[in-house]
Amino acid sequence: MRTFDRYLLRNFFYVFFVCFVAAFGLVVTIDLLENLDEFMLNNRGHGVPTLLISIGTYYGYQAIFFLDRGGASLMVIAVMVVLVLFQRSGELHPMLAAGVPMYRVLRALLVGPVFVTVFLVANQELVVPIVAHAAHGGRGPSAGEGQQVEPIYDYSTKISINGERVSPADSQLEGAQFVLPAPLIVHDLTIIKGTKAIFRKAAGQRPDGWVIFGASPRFDELALTPRGQEIIRQVGRGGEIFIASPVSCDQLFKRKSSSAYLSTNELLGRIRNEAYGPLAVQKFVAQVHSRLTQPLINLIAVFLSLPLLVRRESAGLVMDSGICAVSQGALFGVMQLATYLSTSGLLAADVAAWLPVFVGGGLAAWTSDMIRS
Repeated sequence: MRTFDRYLLRNFFYVFFVCFVAAFGLVVTIDLLENLDEFMLNNRGHGVPTLLISIGTYYGYQAIFFLDRGGASLMVIAVMVVLVLFQRSGELHPMLAAGVPMYRVLRALLVGPVFVTVFLVANQELVVPIVAHAAHGGRGPSAGEGQQVEPIYDYSTKISINGERVSPADSQLEGAQFVLPAPLIVHDLTIIKGTKAIFRKAAGQRPDGWVIFGASPRFDELALTPRGQEIIRQVGRGGEIFIASPVSCDQLFKRKSSSAYLSTNELLGRIRNEAYGPLAVQKFVAQVHSRLTQPLINLIAVFLSLPLLVRRESAGLVMDSGICAVSQGALFGVMQLATYLSTSGLLAADVAAWLPVFVGGGLAAWTSDMIRS
């Protein structure tokens, strides 16, 4: 049986890899045909080797994000394909004829998805946050990485942050504008403008915050209150101003999607942080619950597929595959419905995240008795 387990597991990983290469290759082909001109324009005559390197680098990053978004679906497809191929070749019948239970025969197809799920979680928590800046970058080495700024209000300091362009790769805000409220931070409403501002993470006794270069007015021209003196200080020899604020670059553009590239630990930190408003915190809470439930949903989808593809009363591989696909579509529909109800405020974020687990788990338990013995 161990030899058969290794054989089945090897086929699962092989099909998963082929599905990933085929799906991502199709995405790359279509995207490259549509945007090759942008690669060439941003290459600026640096030669073919540089062009090829920039294309490989760009799609190398995109492969990480594609795996994060589509890895679970490819895993379920790999399980379905392996089962269909094994039934067509009749490789399951000798095991069943020897009296081995079906779930024992297919144990490798339960272990394989567990390894893939662990890998997807590691990719999401450890790799994606590091390369998140590449998700919104341009194509080519000379592509502008600046994004249009979405102004944000820091609820902890009551400071509004705005600017012309934000570059997530180097945590830089161009044409920075910080509106200091009165009388909390300054005695009179003041707008600090700078040529650029760079976000610095906390180090030692220094908190998270922004270093403003080319600041106007200067630090000695600010009428700071005692609270303002705690938040704002002068740093460097060029008259740079430091403003303590936990609001980082990713919250200044595409706020609806940028938080998806954060790790769970960073999301938990933002939930506890007073700088973010109630709507943002609600979104972070929903994402944390989604991170907890997604591995369970992945495995539930596999448990749901097995009995439907190897049913006792099989109507044929085509019909069984169709029923399995419909069940997976129904599970996906429940997930989308729960997300919609949570977004609309009709369902709590935690309930919406766990609803597909309860529905899918119940459906998987109900279909478990249908498996061939």
